[in-house]
Amino acid sequence: MSRWMKNIKFGAVFIVLMALVAYLANVIINQRDMGIGVTLNSDNQVVITSLETDGWGQEVLEPGDIVLKVDGSNPLQTEMVRQYGVIESADNITVNRIGSDGTLRTLWFPVTHGASAHGVLFYLVIPGASLLLLLVFSGYVYWKEKNDHAAQMLILFFLSIGLSYFSSAASGLLDPVGRMTLGFSFAYIPVFFVHFMQAYLRRFQEEFVSRAGLRFLYILAFLIGVLMTLSVIPGIPIHPLETASLLVFFICSNFFIVYKLILKFVKHRSGDLKSLFKFTLTGHAVAFLPFLLFDAIPGFFDQSFVPAKLTAIFLLAIPIVYFYLFITKRLFDIDFVLNRFSYYTTISFVPALVIIGLMALTMHQNQYTWLKWIQIFLLVYLMITLFLFAKEFMDYRLRPHFLKETHDFQGSIDRFSKRISKVMKRSDLEQALEREVCLILPVRNISFLKIVQDINMDSTAVTGDGRAAAGVEDTLQKLANKPALGDMLRMPQGVGLVIGNYGTTQHIMWIDEKVNHTSLNLDERNWLKTIAHYSGIVYENLYLIEGLIGDLEMEMKNQKEAPSWVLRLIFTLSENERRRLASDLHDAALQDQLIWYRKLESLMLDYPMEEGLVAQLEQIKEGLLDVIHQIRQTCNELRPPLLKEMGIVEALEQLIQQEQIRSNYSVKLWAEPTVIELNDVQILAVYRIVQELLRNADKHARASQIFIRLEQRDDELCFYYKDDGRGMNLTELTDSFKHMGISGIKERVRSLDGEITFNSEPGKGFEVRLTLPLDAHSEEGGVSDGSYFAG
Repeated sequence: MSRWMKNIKFGAVFIVLMALVAYLANVIINQRDMGIGVTLNSDNQVVITSLETDGWGQEVLEPGDIVLKVDGSNPLQTEMVRQYGVIESADNITVNRIGSDGTLRTLWFPVTHGASAHGVLFYLVIPGASLLLLLVFSGYVYWKEKNDHAAQMLILFFLSIGLSYFSSAASGLLDPVGRMTLGFSFAYIPVFFVHFMQAYLRRFQEEFVSRAGLRFLYILAFLIGVLMTLSVIPGIPIHPLETASLLVFFICSNFFIVYKLILKFVKHRSGDLKSLFKFTLTGHAVAFLPFLLFDAIPGFFDQSFVPAKLTAIFLLAIPIVYFYLFITKRLFDIDFVLNRFSYYTTISFVPALVIIGLMALTMHQNQYTWLKWIQIFLLVYLMITLFLFAKEFMDYRLRPHFLKETHDFQGSIDRFSKRISKVMKRSDLEQALEREVCLILPVRNISFLKIVQDINMDSTAVTGDGRAAAGVEDTLQKLANKPALGDMLRMPQGVGLVIGNYGTTQHIMWIDEKVNHTSLNLDERNWLKTIAHYSGIVYENLYLIEGLIGDLEMEMKNQKEAPSWVLRLIFTLSENERRRLASDLHDAALQDQLIWYRKLESLMLDYPMEEGLVAQLEQIKEGLLDVIHQIRQTCNELRPPLLKEMGIVEALEQLIQQEQIRSNYSVKLWAEPTVIELNDVQILAVYRIVQELLRNADKHARASQIFIRLEQRDDELCFYYKDDGRGMNLTELTDSFKHMGISGIKERVRSLDGEITFNSEPGKGFEVRLTLPLDAHSEEGGVSDGSYFAG
């Protein structure tokens, strides 16, 4: 069918629909609902048995009145009286009424035409607004998805609900067109819904009913509509068979729908479609429970808490639910909503009872009206205030039991903050983000994009990793305003989260739809915003580090050698890493070795063993002791213990004592004065220099005698070193940061603005002289907390 023919067909259907609505509205406006129920007595007289509330008959007639004439004719000649047992569409009524004194009076009443204010509101305005809303839904669905079969069935489902609700008043007035419209539209509501679900679930390779079952429902609905049509033809005694058939079919078909939804929910209770069927079941519960709880069930006890014409409004929940489902392609997080609904209804129950009780007590008092309202206000105000105080306690005690969240968001934030504390590159941060989001949210895909705005060119460039859905980059390209950190951007598919904002550059994390087709709930959105702010801080720090590195590179290019502050920074970072490594070795490897040593020792003492096995275990035990000693020695070298507390002289004495145990040389240390005041950085620098010189003397120089002198002269520290080793050719020294060595000693001294000279020849030993200013860079590069360097 061509597009032109489709438009003609759509226009014709729309014109017929509008004509039908106009006719029904005219009936509702001009014809008064009389609401008179009658029956025949033993004398074959028509007696009034019931009068509907807000009907015309309630105003002038009484139950027990005998109807003599309707519009001047015998009432038994009226089709409505004979077939339906009601009086409607009359101009006047003549009745006999027995007065309180026993006299029989004949009364004639003219019927006032035109709907009452009550009738206009509940039979025209509310149903008309509902029909208009459903027409808007239908038009939007047709505009968006006109070629989708599921969309076409959804439109028919909407129109059948709207027409049945709007035509119910005209049907109640026994208008033939109204009854036929109600019969067909009401009967086809469940059928169109089943057909819609069948077409909609086909995209998930799921079948709602078989083709034969769907065809059977269509035939039954058609037959029900035919029965309603035959009932308006005079002379065919079908009533009340057609009404009972319509209600039975509607109830049974809806029970069948709920049954099928429950089966699908049970089948997919652990799959991706669980939320879909839970969502649809909730929609049906919202639509039908008010009618069952407040009208149908109380009706068995001749009560009605809420009239059926009001509970019928809740039927709109079904089209609203499926309109949202079809248009957005996603669901509410129904678990999130239901958990909170059950929680709030539970904690509100007792305060509601108390408030009602206090209001009843207040209203019972015989006082002035204005005073009662003041008392009611004060009581309600006080109760709400006390309830809000109590709610804090209930949130603490009851909330964890009712709101059992699927995910531990606080634990996720703690875990994520620890992970990103060690991040040094943007790629590592994005990897940590992706891992955490995929761990918490059941999403299909995640992508990272960058927006760079060129202020001079007034343009925006968007780059990504290629994993984002189609249209995401175009949406970001067209952003009118610069979003703030933590903002969530609506995308053609999924959402975009701003996770970094630095200057003209923004980083966006695109999060695909969840596999269960639900939208992000409030807790998930707050969690995403929180980790976005964490990420934003890290992004800013990484940019600052990049800028610092760039400045360092530029500074080193402009100068022939690195400035002293750069060297201090490098040595500070090196010492920090030594400290961390020493701590890890001491807290992990060393402690594990000690545990295994004690277990082995306990095993050898508690159990008898052969001598050969004991000897082997003793060797393992000695080997463990050697490893423990080596780890301790390595920890001491990486982070000298109590260096600050001992001072430089005592620290060097201990270092020399340890080195002489492992080496074949003797060392003589001379210090003047015996206590030399140095800051933490200088103490560590001198200690590292002596440590390196002694290591070189053992490994390379093969010296036997070493002399070290420390002197404090005014504001300078003078250091002298001499050994009797093999010496070296000083022309072979080159600057290098690859290892400590002699060049490393030179750079460390230069980082403290000191001066150093080397004197050596092959076979004539090695000599070092250095001076350090004592008042320079106090505490620079470290902190005075006993750790020497900031971690």
